[in-house]
Amino acid sequence: MSRSLQFTGILCGIICLICITSAISVGNIAISPSGDLISGVTRASASFVVNFPSSGGYTFDNDHTLSMDTELDNAVWTYSTLLDGIENPSKSEAGPNIRLSGWELSYPSNREISLKVKLEGTAPDVNVSKEQILVRVQELDNRNAVVSGSAVVKTKMVLNPETLGESIAAESATLNALRSGIDQLAAGGIDTSSAETKYGQAGALLQSAETNSDVARAQFELTQASSLIDQLESEVVVLEAQKAIADAESSIGETDELITYFKVNKSMSSDARLMPLIANREIAAERLTTARDLYSEGKYEDAARKAGEAAAKGDEVLAEAQALKEDVDANPLAALGGIGGAISGSIVTILIIVVVVVLVVVGFILFKRRRRWDELG
Repeated sequence: MSRSLQFTGILCGIICLICITSAISVGNIAISPSGDLISGVTRASASFVVNFPSSGGYTFDNDHTLSMDTELDNAVWTYSTLLDGIENPSKSEAGPNIRLSGWELSYPSNREISLKVKLEGTAPDVNVSKEQILVRVQELDNRNAVVSGSAVVKTKMVLNPETLGESIAAESATLNALRSGIDQLAAGGIDTSSAETKYGQAGALLQSAETNSDVARAQFELTQASSLIDQLESEVVVLEAQKAIADAESSIGETDELITYFKVNKSMSSDARLMPLIANREIAAERLTTARDLYSEGKYEDAARKAGEAAAKGDEVLAEAQALKEDVDANPLAALGGIGGAISGSIVTILIIVVVVVLVVVGFILFKRRRRWDELG
């Protein structure tokens, strides 16, 4: 077989495969109303056209089924077929779904066929506000499996006015819980201007939603507020990580200054009491480095936790360093470490001995004078 014939065969195979796997297409979709639906109240409708591209030489596989369904209550379907531009009389069916078999839609590929559909119904009763399927169109094979790429789904938010107030209250509680965290961050020197803006906007939307008699508008405002609160929660996590890192940097920085003070001002580089401080300072610094790495990777919660550990260790070491400074400053000889302590202890002993000797001498002198006075007496 020549190379050109092989290429032609492969090309034909690809074309046939494309034809066989082509699916329905849905166009000219119009949905009413454009906004959200009220549970058990709002009437809704959808109109669309289903087109049938050639599939293996036919407009639709004879063994397949066209399935259309909805979650609207009291649904009524009105549809008509257009064959070569000529529209057949329309039909109507009631119920949540309808199916058209392949023999109704399968024509030779030289024919043009499409399906005009209109659906009408009422928003279903829902316990909580949620998305519901307005209309779903899909092609099913002979095993009732959905043909890949054929499904077209349109949904609508169905609102339950009775639970709207509960949702507003829940979001308000979440927003209020963020207040103290934002205040603490601001008190710690963190720039919270962006968080304050989102907080104010979310609060205004929730307040408006709570008093709005238009349920659809109230739900829209609630949705907007919820989005802002989600953003705010994420932003607070980032700011908390920033503050934790700043706190750790502050305590470690103060400890570094004291260590320098001991080494330079007090000549304590070889003092045994300084070694544990330096070792613990390194532990805090390592945790801080890890926190910074986590922050740069976008792992803000982990960064805040690790930075908190670094700050706690840094505060512990700082307290020890401050205590040592007080001891050193109160007793200049204490800067000499063990030697200074020994010298200090010796001086105290010598002073005690001197005092005792002085007292003995004074006592002896007084005793002698007393005897002399008695003899002269």
